[in-house]
Amino acid sequence: MVVLGLVNHERYVLLPDRLFDGKGNFLSKPAVVVEGKRIVDITTRGSVDVGEQSKVIELKGVTLLPGLVDAHVHFTGLRTYNPAEIAVVPQDLRVLRAAQDAQKALLSGFTTLRDCGGTIALSLRRAIAEGTVPGPRILASGRPICQTGGHCDTHYMPLEDVIKRGSALLCDGPWECRKAARIALRDGADFIKVMTSGGVGSEKDDPRHPQMSVEEVKAVAEEAHRVGKKVASHAQGAEGVKIAILGGVDTIEHGYFLDEESIELMKERGVCYVPTLCLVEVYRKTLENPPPGIPEWRLKKQEECIEYMPQSFRAAYRAGVKIATGTDYYGPPLRAFGSHADEPIVMVKYGMNPVDALTASTKNAAECLGLSNVGVVDKGMVADLVGVLGDPETDIETLRNVVFVMKEGFVVLRR
Repeated sequence: MVVLGLVNHERYVLLPDRLFDGKGNFLSKPAVVVEGKRIVDITTRGSVDVGEQSKVIELKGVTLLPGLVDAHVHFTGLRTYNPAEIAVVPQDLRVLRAAQDAQKALLSGFTTLRDCGGTIALSLRRAIAEGTVPGPRILASGRPICQTGGHCDTHYMPLEDVIKRGSALLCDGPWECRKAARIALRDGADFIKVMTSGGVGSEKDDPRHPQMSVEEVKAVAEEAHRVGKKVASHAQGAEGVKIAILGGVDTIEHGYFLDEESIELMKERGVCYVPTLCLVEVYRKTLENPPPGIPEWRLKKQEECIEYMPQSFRAAYRAGVKIATGTDYYGPPLRAFGSHADEPIVMVKYGMNPVDALTASTKNAAECLGLSNVGVVDKGMVADLVGVLGDPETDIETLRNVVFVMKEGFVVLRR
């Protein structure tokens, strides 16, 4: 068994029982040839040219998939639901925990993660890219942008402390928000995250209430788009979703309280929807057995959201909105790294076809992130591949049974 051994033989011939290509197609008894970091051929076992220099890997009973994508995480290094933890646990310790979380994600078959707010991911992204620590490909937004008093302005702390800590970029008015976007880009953001509604995790607002103005969001989007970067918006209420879309964002995160108009806007403008639907199950479990330190105000908000989240998801799915998987996991129990398959599994539970859930976890998610070289199994694509024992087309739970992981042509896991 290879675990995080990062073995590269230069040329591999992979022989799974089945292949899902990310585009809705399943192939029986395929052969996938990898040279260096790229997929160079997809053929049948009977016609594959093995060659003397190839390393053949037989994957009996396995379905091979494109490397999976979680389009919404937060590398925080936190381990509890207590809001005070971020202030009392040393940053160095949280960074080390985040490195462990990255390894867990990779071993679970998720080769690409998008961090939607936080500073740790910026350095972790670099450490993984240079080979210092193993982990998935990371896209990081750095500090999120929000209005004063908005979601990500830590309400239970004095304003001067929030500004001093710099965990979010607070802005009011288009010019301040434009500057905030420029600061985020200067920090090294792969994309920019804005907050256009209240949230479950912020004390003094309501998830249904809008935040930021269309003009403020437009200022951020202009700065991002002029340098080829995307914009994601935390938007739980319908009005916040509309503000975000009219302001020019590329992805909507959460969308708990969608209405017909917000759904139509997403579809009309080609905006991706990352519903973080698995939080329905997380919220239910934390309501049934509240973890130590979780605030009462947070539990109350969770209870208010649970009923609407599946409804919004189903409505967007029926309307044909492009959906991508994202968990919003950040470290504590029930939201732990390595459990990212929760999202496609819960999507199927609430009405999505298993093939569509697999597509949401691969091709759709990669496209929503602006990645053109991963997400499908095709010639010339980067060799991010995951093997699961069983058939996820008939049993989506098999996404938990990961027995093989390859990232950029390196064998990371083989059981």
